[in-house]
Amino acid sequence: MKTTTPYMQGRSLRLALCALAFAVGIPVSAQDNASQTEEVETAIKQPARPLRPAHKYPMMTLRGTVTDQATGKPLAGIQLRTLGNALFAAMTGADGRFRISVPVFTTSLYVHSPGYLAQQVGVVSGDSTQTIAVRMLADRYRSMYPDGTVITAQSSFRAASNSVTIDNDIENNLGADVRSIMRSATPDAGAAMFVRGFNSLNANAQPLIVIDGIEQDMQQNRGSLHLGQFNNILANLSPDDIDEVRVLKNATALYGARGGNGVILITTKRGHSMATRIDANIGMGVALVPRLPKMMDAGQYRNYATEMLGTMEANTRLDKPISYHFLDDNPAGYYYNIYHNNTDWTDYVYRTAVTQNYSINVQGGDDIGMYNLSVGYQNDQSTVEKNNFDRMNVRFNTDINILYNLKTRFDISISRTTARVFDDGIAPDLTAGTVTSPAFLSLIKAPIVSPYQYNAVIGGFTSLLSDYDDIYSQLGRGYGLANPVAILSNADGDNKNKAENTYFNVRVEPTWTFSRSLSLTTMFSYNLDRNAQRYHRPYGGVPPFEIADLGTVTSMAASLFSKEINVVSDTHLDWYRQYGRHTLAAFGGFRYTYFSFDDNNLNTQYTGVTNDKNPALSSSTGYQGIHGANDVWKTIKWYGNADYNYMNRYFLTLSLAAEANSRFGENAGGLKALGTVWALFPSVQLGWVMTHEDWFPKHGVVNYLRLNAGYDVSGNDDISNYAARTSLSAVRFLYDMTGLQLTNIGNDKIQWETNKKLNVGLQAYLLGNRVGLDFNFYVNRVSHLLTLMTFRNPIGGINNYWTNGGALRNTGFEATLTGKPVVGRDWHAELGFSVGHYKNKVTRLPGGSYTSSVYGDHNLLTAVGNPVGLFYGYRTAGIFATDDAARAAGKDGYLYTTDATGRRNYFRAGDVHFVDRNGDGEISEADKAVIGDPNPDLYGNIFARVGWRGLTLDLGFNYSLGADVYNYQRSILNSGSTLYNQQVAEVGRWRYEGQAATLPRVAYGDPLGNNRFSDRWIEDGSYLRLKTLRLSYQLPVPGSWTWLQGLSVWAQANNLVTLTKYLGSDPEFSVAGGVLYQGIDAGNLAQGRSFQFGLKINL
Repeated sequence: MKTTTPYMQGRSLRLALCALAFAVGIPVSAQDNASQTEEVETAIKQPARPLRPAHKYPMMTLRGTVTDQATGKPLAGIQLRTLGNALFAAMTGADGRFRISVPVFTTSLYVHSPGYLAQQVGVVSGDSTQTIAVRMLADRYRSMYPDGTVITAQSSFRAASNSVTIDNDIENNLGADVRSIMRSATPDAGAAMFVRGFNSLNANAQPLIVIDGIEQDMQQNRGSLHLGQFNNILANLSPDDIDEVRVLKNATALYGARGGNGVILITTKRGHSMATRIDANIGMGVALVPRLPKMMDAGQYRNYATEMLGTMEANTRLDKPISYHFLDDNPAGYYYNIYHNNTDWTDYVYRTAVTQNYSINVQGGDDIGMYNLSVGYQNDQSTVEKNNFDRMNVRFNTDINILYNLKTRFDISISRTTARVFDDGIAPDLTAGTVTSPAFLSLIKAPIVSPYQYNAVIGGFTSLLSDYDDIYSQLGRGYGLANPVAILSNADGDNKNKAENTYFNVRVEPTWTFSRSLSLTTMFSYNLDRNAQRYHRPYGGVPPFEIADLGTVTSMAASLFSKEINVVSDTHLDWYRQYGRHTLAAFGGFRYTYFSFDDNNLNTQYTGVTNDKNPALSSSTGYQGIHGANDVWKTIKWYGNADYNYMNRYFLTLSLAAEANSRFGENAGGLKALGTVWALFPSVQLGWVMTHEDWFPKHGVVNYLRLNAGYDVSGNDDISNYAARTSLSAVRFLYDMTGLQLTNIGNDKIQWETNKKLNVGLQAYLLGNRVGLDFNFYVNRVSHLLTLMTFRNPIGGINNYWTNGGALRNTGFEATLTGKPVVGRDWHAELGFSVGHYKNKVTRLPGGSYTSSVYGDHNLLTAVGNPVGLFYGYRTAGIFATDDAARAAGKDGYLYTTDATGRRNYFRAGDVHFVDRNGDGEISEADKAVIGDPNPDLYGNIFARVGWRGLTLDLGFNYSLGADVYNYQRSILNSGSTLYNQQVAEVGRWRYEGQAATLPRVAYGDPLGNNRFSDRWIEDGSYLRLKTLRLSYQLPVPGSWTWLQGLSVWAQANNLVTLTKYLGSDPEFSVAGGVLYQGIDAGNLAQGRSFQFGLKINL
């Protein structure tokens, strides 16, 4: 290593201006690398020796050998040092032997070398006669290094994949530690993630994301203009830029009022070697159309529609029958060719999608500075036509030595994503507007019509797209459905349906080192997240719709522009000192965080536009709606942490954070000081490494065993910025006039939700570190839950206000078991599985039990003594096959339901037999019961790796067992109450007396409520999925190719096999991020099979 000179110190001050020059490599780096290589080779040739001088402590000398566990051959150049102290170190010689002088109180050695997994080796303190045998495992296995200084419940993985976003990798690698649920197959949709169950009811329950020390606002409550689209901040981050992902499941007190749901730490790549290194990745692939519901063909639909029309005239009480053009079977008739088609609309809406990914990563440097530069481009098509995602990203991370005692990190990154998007999935209320989701329309659109216009003159179909269908236009009720192909064509364009996002970050983090024990670090970060969206509902192919006080609207356009700025300043003092057997470390500091979110939302309705050429937002349109937000919130946090370690056996960690937050009410509970309210978050963690005890066998079955326990308090500050304040907002009235209305009654006692966590765990490695076990049991008690209370007398139209009256408890465990059954020179194999379980229970609600309407009518129950988000509806006992069976079901005959006018409607043959729980003969709200629980019993993943020489096969499985799900999509596609096309199962509906059927008779408008929320739509959502199958091959590189360090090719298949009883397209879905939205299938784009292949080059 070269000595830093004043000239180099001066040159480093200019490094920020010339750092990009490192990307092409400079001669000094290569010389330094060669110099380092010479030093290592010289050390190997000479007898093994200590690399550090002895200290004042009484010393003992340890001897031993290091061998390769696969071959048994001795290993040269392996580095050994005392755990937690690099002052006492040695390196093995050519024969694999070593000799190291260490203090007599040493209990463990840390052994590591490139190409092998690091490990700890226990030693008997004070015994110089012991001989140590170390057997190393190659790094082709997953890392199993148990960090003896970490005593909290956490897991991590090294990012190395071709995923679009890191959400997918978190699901594949941390299955039991983070319950990840992919929202949909839209490329940038990401996942809903939960650590240790649901720890909130109405606030955000997902973990805090921290990227390179910067806490992210995931904008969970910020909406999108497009139905079924999600705002995913992680889509701005390329997985190729990520070095490590770590999840903290407890001991998150230092994150204060944002750590209650767990913390996911994401670390991006940095330069670690002076030698210039270039890694290039190229990947391409295809995604296949997912499994779709099997819909009725033209003949089946015609029979269904004809039967439905018979009930329509009865149920709507029309004065006279109506003749429908599509029923005309005369081939010579004008409408015959228009309505006698057999169209599979999914053929026009779905496609085989193409994906591509390119990235290059350059790292290197010298003794003045290290750098890592990465550039990437991602393009992913969705399996729905015209839906695309693009990302361009650049990141430059540097570590600069300015002076001998002053260094700094300077990082800058920018990412830009562009997406062509359309509505996806099913709206909660289909009567509230026109259906414009092309994917959903492809299922419900009648197969008897064509996407193209028929021309009677030429006697065939033209290339002109047909308008919305007018099959039922004689009713005059707007029953027409849009042409999905016309939507994809007429609404496609940069000025129509598009979403753009720009994410920029700059971060400076200098560190002053005052002594070997004391340093000061300050960090400043600026984040900008800018989002621009456009929405256009076209005129062509879409039926007009009505807006109150405006009339008939022919099309619609909207735009949304939002900008969030996040400024962070963090300064902390770090101190470390070792006193013989005792090691002490402490840090403390101050953090200020500023968030500012602005958005402007403009939408306009067109009443006279007859084309889609220029959907501009202008004052000439019929109606304009302007909305926006200007939210600012700030936090101030003082924090401190102290670690005590005795002989690497016994560990104690104490932490405390005090946080003030602009979201808290001025009279909230907590410590009142300096004119504000401070939330206090303490933590205490204990650890005992039993294998570091002198009495523990050093060469037995158990190589490492640690017990840990901890208790900590953290919070959740996901409170509305104005919950503590009374606020007014603009409102439209009298057609085009505006005024002010009361929108919130403030509660000056509103505060953070408090999560008190108790954790007990163990970590063990057995049989030469070939078997690993990690187990944690936890109890989380959440108090001050954010809940809505109802005013006894509404104030200004406001019925509810926010308060902190609820509580819940989560109890569960996580376990991971890994093993390496085959460790050979050529062959190797590794297996593992993880399992997670939690059980939550609401323990207190200030207003008692209540129901919520989420894709249903009061269909979710929140009640004391029950889990969160229970499905609450009617139980069924099949279909009445005969009228006699229906007559015998009620208290005094037929069961009945009462409509809004008070008239009784009786259930007869062909209707659903709802269970009359209270026995009064009426099916009413009083008969509702718990019919499902969306919380799984078990979840996790399974992995296997088999390799032969340079060839490696990886398999990854995900599973979820015991969760009930609400198939909202099937409740529409098997409703038997509309003229939407239905699933082919509808062919087996009840049609005659005595028929044993599983689906009820058709009835337009569903007057008896056969389609109401019931256990008909609740299904077992358990599944086992082969998520990834990856085959890679490390090509041999000729020794003469010194310019090429490595070359590998790979191929991967995703979602190959899914074992499930679920009747929907995909058992994995999340319609929104909130707790009460989990387990509901709203028909968002399902995951299908995909295949990828690529090349990785190391230079």
